[in-house]
Amino acid sequence: MEQRSYTTGTKRFLAGCSILLISISLYPLSPAPQIRPSIHARQVLEAYRRAYPDRIESVAWQNNDWVIQIQGELFYWAQGRLLPESHRERWQEYKPYVFYLYPDDAPAPQNYTAERIAELERIGSAEHQMNGPDHHNGFRSALYGGAKRGDVERNLVKVRFLGKTISVHAMIQEQVLRIDERIRGFAKTDSDVAQFLTNLGSIGGYNWREIRGTSRISMHSFGLAIDIQPKRLGSKAIYWQWEAERNPQWMLVSQSNRWAPPEAVIKAFEAEGFVWGGKWDLYDQMHFEYRPELHEISKLYMIFSTLQKYGIGGE
Repeated sequence: MEQRSYTTGTKRFLAGCSILLISISLYPLSPAPQIRPSIHARQVLEAYRRAYPDRIESVAWQNNDWVIQIQGELFYWAQGRLLPESHRERWQEYKPYVFYLYPDDAPAPQNYTAERIAELERIGSAEHQMNGPDHHNGFRSALYGGAKRGDVERNLVKVRFLGKTISVHAMIQEQVLRIDERIRGFAKTDSDVAQFLTNLGSIGGYNWREIRGTSRISMHSFGLAIDIQPKRLGSKAIYWQWEAERNPQWMLVSQSNRWAPPEAVIKAFEAEGFVWGGKWDLYDQMHFEYRPELHEISKLYMIFSTLQKYGIGGE
């Protein structure tokens, strides 16, 4: 195969992308590593464009900032706040969105440093949850098609999932049905998956509500998250806030003492663009939410890391 040559400018660009993307994994925030809002604007917005090609029309540099267009509506990066033009100069009033490299594995609490434990205690406090600025919901409302409950509910469909009927956003109907088919197929040969289905308690999809302890709208409110709970937990932890009510060292609960779906079930969700809350430091073992843009960010990281590995980007 003919070897492609790269100009010096191209090499520098690729090297710069590699360095920026590698730095994502070195920046610890909650609930998972987060991209610094002022650095990776274009990569994040391009990840959204790749994840939602039917809804996002373009990503461009405009008026000294990166802009993403959703069905005719423009949102500026605005230091990671994703704001309409009327609000972009007031970016400090809003909390930045969280973007991160979705990890392959759940965190290992035994490896947390004293500094990380103290940080989790701080961000897990009721005071921290309630104080400070909030996100501007315009971007997600435009992307998912609804700002008010009535608007959102017009997007919902009912599906049968693992023997239960749940309501989800129409944009993930086919994904949920494929996950159902895949899990049922695994259960025929995988005893852990078969046992998981036998012990299945409840499944929740759409639920209009704010995230507990905040005024932020949950992904459940858009019909883009699914919670799965077993009939019995025994003594295992399943959600960090529930555990925190009885255990001040909730963040140090080992993975073996947390309930988790079988690996095959988690992979079935991930293959369809979902992320699992068990991979967050603020763990939510029952929770899956549709975040294909996070998988796209991880793909970009792998691409540029591979280019760097083979020396593309060096002089």
